[in-house]
Amino acid sequence: MSTSKIPHNVPPHVLMLQALYHRIPQSHDQFAYIEKKMNNELAGLYGESRLLYPLSKFPIRKVSLPNIRLSIDSNYFQIDYLILTSKFMLILESKYYSSDLTFDQVAHQVVQRIDEEYKVYDDPVLQVEEQVYQLSNWFNANGFPELPIESFVVMTNPRTRLRIDATNNHHAEKVVSLQRLPSLFRELDAKYEKNIISPRSINEITHKLIQQHKPYLPNILEKNRVSKNELLRGVYCLQCGRLGMKMMQYRWRCPCGYRDRTAHENSLKDYFLLISSEVSNREFREFTGLTSRYTARDILRRNSSELVGKTNVIKHRLSYDYKTDFEYLNVITKFLQTRRKSR
Repeated sequence: MSTSKIPHNVPPHVLMLQALYHRIPQSHDQFAYIEKKMNNELAGLYGESRLLYPLSKFPIRKVSLPNIRLSIDSNYFQIDYLILTSKFMLILESKYYSSDLTFDQVAHQVVQRIDEEYKVYDDPVLQVEEQVYQLSNWFNANGFPELPIESFVVMTNPRTRLRIDATNNHHAEKVVSLQRLPSLFRELDAKYEKNIISPRSINEITHKLIQQHKPYLPNILEKNRVSKNELLRGVYCLQCGRLGMKMMQYRWRCPCGYRDRTAHENSLKDYFLLISSEVSNREFREFTGLTSRYTARDILRRNSSELVGKTNVIKHRLSYDYKTDFEYLNVITKFLQTRRKSR
């Protein structure tokens, strides 16, 4: 079966959280909150990635768009997975909850029980219903033909126990397990017999969706109440995961013995994610602990796309691809999590 899809990538705001986790002292008031938020985001992404295999069994040609973020009248809405076919559209909202979950159709809440503690979450079915409404408006606003829109909440953690009362149709019809998806896809294919749009129209709609997709790019420091002056400075070693490499004879050296000519590149990427896409020679030296302005000048010339500003305040513009340039974040995150758990 021929299918097409856009690769699943880590959203920019999650990359920013990872970089912040690396650069905030454990003694900071916001550390625990940031660590929990990052772990929740990474768990959610893992849950979304588990949709890939069931989606490979989709019975008809489709376009799969993960983490698509659109706007209507300056109001943004985001969809975990949007599936576009010639017959219908499908919205999948991934949830990676753990432990026991009880769905309350009266209060429109999800209650999670972990041991003797309870946590309350918003109703994810209401969330996908709002996404259906917003997506329908987006199609109308862009002059595309109306397609039926189906929506489901997918529980991607196989160890989660779902408690849905037999009379609770609100959740029983919309909340499904990961294992349920292949048969659900076949049922939807049988339900919608006629093609409504052509393959050419699918391509046009897909192009427009990608064109209007706006990734979430928050001011991550302001959002988490962290000052840039509170960030940890220095260069990380990817061999041992420690901060504090020193430049010696044009190489970064770590006390563990590891040497790297380009270790500064990851620090520049951290700066890009956390502070700004423009950096001066002085700012770069302060952030990495580099002392030589001439070495800093040479590094910035090799790692920036252009110069901006006046002669006395020249800055170097940084440019990176969110999809491919931040793999190092996972390496450092694993080092730090392992080290902090052992304490």
